[in-house]
Amino acid sequence: MNGSLRQRVADGPESPGDPEQEERSSPRAKPATAAGPSFSRFIMVFLFLLAFWTLVDPQLAELFSAAAGALLMPVIGFGGSLPVTTILLAGMLTTTISSLVRDYFTDWIRMARTQKVMGAWRKAQMDAVRKGNTAEVDKLKEIQKTFQSDIADMTFSPYKSMALTMFLFIVIFSWLRAFVDVTLTNLGNQYIAVPWSSNVYLPSIYVFPSWVLLYSLLALPFGQIVIRVLKFVRFRRRLQELGVPLVAEAEGAA
Repeated sequence: MNGSLRQRVADGPESPGDPEQEERSSPRAKPATAAGPSFSRFIMVFLFLLAFWTLVDPQLAELFSAAAGALLMPVIGFGGSLPVTTILLAGMLTTTISSLVRDYFTDWIRMARTQKVMGAWRKAQMDAVRKGNTAEVDKLKEIQKTFQSDIADMTFSPYKSMALTMFLFIVIFSWLRAFVDVTLTNLGNQYIAVPWSSNVYLPSIYVFPSWVLLYSLLALPFGQIVIRVLKFVRFRRRLQELGVPLVAEAEGAA
């Protein structure tokens, strides 16, 4: 078990001929990697502070709501005649953008490899502790140091997209609130029918407003689908770059 774990760690993050490995080892890539994280960190902090300020400043929230309404109302507003469709499309828009941002900041291949190494390391550690092999435990602690940076990157990766995602959600939610409270109120179209009720008042509150619950019901499953599709595309492209035959192609050839 320990030997296989050492082999996985010794193999490194990429194969010897991998262009990603060559790019990381190239001296020309170092200035870009030094400037990139600092700039992205600045953008992340700026968007986080802007999102927080939008929450506490109603005037700023109204400003972003008006800007979002100018873009979205002609496209998915439908004049307030189809509120469920508007909320559905708004949810699909935000979850698609947030999923794309998360996919951009997440190295799914590296994350899967790190999780595999961590699983093997935990299994080897539990086996060594159960057998009382202190020497093996010490060796495993040394091995753990070789992939601690990967664990830190995997832990921090979701936070890279959180600021932009939170800001986007706040802007869209501000517009949807204005859409429900102003546009639909003026039209008298604040009631909708759902499978469990034929008369739901959108501004009514059940822990959260009904329109927020409807948004979550429609948007969250769609977001999971988008993430799975993006991960599938990433893994499939990576396998093709490595020249690994896909399962479907292997079965077809047989």
